[in-house]
Amino acid sequence: MELSVSKPFPKDLKGRNYSIWRYREAFSLPNDTKEITLGEGRTPVICRRVENNSLFFKLEYMQPSGSFKDRGASVVMSLINTLPGVTEVVEDSSGNAGASISAYSAVAGKKCTIFTPDYTPAGKLTQIQSYGAKVIQIIGNREQSSIAAIKAAKKAMYASHLWNPYFISGFQSSAFEIWEEFGESLPPVIIVPVGSGGLLEGLYSGFSALKEWGYISRIPALIGVQTVNCSPIHTAFLKGNIDIDDIEDKPTIAEGIAVPRPPRARAVLNAIRKSGGFTIEVTEKSILSAFHRMISMGLFVEPTSAVVLAAWLQMDKNLKEKALLMLTGSGLKETAKIAELLK
Repeated sequence: MELSVSKPFPKDLKGRNYSIWRYREAFSLPNDTKEITLGEGRTPVICRRVENNSLFFKLEYMQPSGSFKDRGASVVMSLINTLPGVTEVVEDSSGNAGASISAYSAVAGKKCTIFTPDYTPAGKLTQIQSYGAKVIQIIGNREQSSIAAIKAAKKAMYASHLWNPYFISGFQSSAFEIWEEFGESLPPVIIVPVGSGGLLEGLYSGFSALKEWGYISRIPALIGVQTVNCSPIHTAFLKGNIDIDDIEDKPTIAEGIAVPRPPRARAVLNAIRKSGGFTIEVTEKSILSAFHRMISMGLFVEPTSAVVLAAWLQMDKNLKEKALLMLTGSGLKETAKIAELLK
């Protein structure tokens, strides 16, 4: 299902609040939709000098539940809250989406059940349960959790970050913020971790809308990053395919992007190509090295977020200057794993 943008928000946003809801018109929601919000959005952008380049980081992990998923969860739960008779939602997640949906379900007063792989970090499970959600751990890979959630959705609303286009619509807000933060000088490339690929798709949709409205003249090239242990999008991109093939996935320290069969793969591949971007595959060793480097810069992110720096370090020199890296999840969610990585 393609995303749709109902109408542009005003170019002059003076006087509007600083959550994602300053861009409300772009979410295609019914006019009477009540916002289910925790003040998500407006994450800072910082600049660091790395290898004599100006490198920008957007701190998406500085959200209410600690990840970029709050943007989509706010929009989806706002929509669900308008539907009569819906009292319970289900979601499948390796952690961050589950925490977001759990948090916003609590705000909306909905029962919530999250299906997670059995390797989900304990910190993320604790966070989900703290919001009052029920956790059901599924033995097997990420896909098995999705199958279990779809079965459960016969009796509850499926608040899926993988399937629901309104979740992706919420990610457009990140593109709108980048437009505001950078003004007329958008970064030439934006580097994004890709599991299901929702953030990258949302960024492309947001920038495309801004260009259509005449607010920008070009769309930044979107660079999708995957790990060698699970790279269906990267493999399809290199082959020139419009969709993914079945792959054999292996365990990775970047478990947040270990999605072997992303359901919106066609849209993600299309977004990468139409933006003039490409994909990069990074090794476990390079992720670990990049993670240590980010920690030394004061950026306490989960290992999944470190893939963007690992990718940037192996990019051509002419693409490195003024690139923007999306840091998607907080290290506070994976302290036990990080303690091991820092030994």
